Amino acid sequence: MTQYKNKFAEHKTLDEKEHAYWAACVDSRVQTMAHRSDGTQVALVDVDIADVEFVSGLWRVQDCFPYFIQRVRDKDVVLGDKLPHSERIPFEYWRAYTVAENCYGKYLSSRPDLIVAKYETDDGIYWGYGNTIEQARAFLGIKMFDKYMDLIHATACKQTKNHQKK
Repeated sequence: MTQYKNKFAEHKTLDEKEHAYWAACVDSRVQTMAHRSDGTQVALVDVDIADVEFVSGLWRVQDCFPYFIQRVRDKDVVLGDKLPHSERIPFEYWRAYTVAENCYGKYLSSRPDLIVAKYETDDGIYWGYGNTIEQARAFLGIKMFDKYMDLIHATACKQTKNHQKK
């Protein structure tokens, strides 16, 4: 399982978290509890430090998130099924789930709510997303144009430059 840092965690460094965790575990005045997303509690000493975060004044057991997160245009998504869509433009299209986060960790939208477009080049992989294939294609096309604008312009205007020289 990939461990993701909870963005709501109060401890920003591992050292801060370890210090607070061990202090809470050895406090003999009270048994510190860790809260789970299902409403139950467990003694903090019985939970591995990697599995908890201190959020909003409570130790919270982080839910398992076994998915690989793909970052697309500053949005975290998890790719679902590849769509059997083909067209002249050699983009791949995927259904995708939006990744959200609460005090118990990351979770997925209940159903795929985005379409992601992907294009592999020698320079790397480019991504775009939208609510439809058309939107995903448009956003990826804009990204590709921004990246290769000089090449596109030189090719598209080759005849214009030749006529201006005459």
